[in-house]
Amino acid sequence: MKYEHLNRYDIAPDDERYSDAWRRVLARLGDYTAIIVQSLNMRPSAVTLLAQTGNHVLVRLSTPSEHVVLRIAPEVELGGEIYFGRMLTAHQLPTARIIHYDLTGALVPFNYMLESYIGGVTALQLNEPHFIRAAARQVGRALRRIHRIGAHGWGRPNAAGRWPTPDWQTVLRHLHTTFVLEPADALVFAEAERAAVTALLEHPDLACGQPGVMHGNIGPHTARCTTGEHVQLEALFDPGATVGGDGLLDLALGIDPAYPEAWRSGLLEGYAAVTPLTAIERERLRLFQILTCYWHACRRYMLAEPHASARDQVLALLEA
Repeated sequence: MKYEHLNRYDIAPDDERYSDAWRRVLARLGDYTAIIVQSLNMRPSAVTLLAQTGNHVLVRLSTPSEHVVLRIAPEVELGGEIYFGRMLTAHQLPTARIIHYDLTGALVPFNYMLESYIGGVTALQLNEPHFIRAAARQVGRALRRIHRIGAHGWGRPNAAGRWPTPDWQTVLRHLHTTFVLEPADALVFAEAERAAVTALLEHPDLACGQPGVMHGNIGPHTARCTTGEHVQLEALFDPGATVGGDGLLDLALGIDPAYPEAWRSGLLEGYAAVTPLTAIERERLRLFQILTCYWHACRRYMLAEPHASARDQVLALLEA
């Protein structure tokens, strides 16, 4: 089996889209894949570059009996992804099955994991609004179940399995500084709006006493489905930087105004179908929406992406 076709030699040293770590991994992607495959005593008949996300490179390994996916993280630790996947599997919730992982960096200079291959398309690729809505309702029901699972800490575990973040407010402050880069906030929002969001980070209504499992990156792009006469949710994948905390932040992320209306309404319907939101939960959701839309408006502005819908949502929610 040859792996050289995976090596990327076409990335210029001054290409700002890639860090040094990404350039090193992509230049030797085939070589690293061969090392991992041989260490696991696998005999794939075909090896294909499946996808490249913001944090991961996905390589599909095909054997006569199944496909599996090698997930490589050039820069980040995979502790959160592994924790999320194992918790969902333990509670029989839809996600890819983790087959093997190595967070030590002893074999290759990055974290990697081997997981089952899930076919289908993302909910973002569904064309019919009724399919999108049906998929979102299933995601909402699954999310409600996920949020009832107690997490072992705040934020995400590191490679050693420890949870270094002390509390939920620290998680929120970290997310805020990650998404909001100067001078984006000053260019998108007025001083009073910026002050209101800064104060919201310490709002007592957003305190959380017990962390629950959460996805941290929920949206139509992280829900994989199969379709026929009906749509079926197959897996939630690509969790975000936070997998332990207040699940209502997940819900706020999932109803971002940039997503299709069918998705947003279906997600809320599915989430509330299990147990309706209380008045206190609805108010907390509104506060989390202010934060998440503020974060997305600033980040999208910096990336030269459409940000008006998120900004308008912040203004509307601050006035509510």
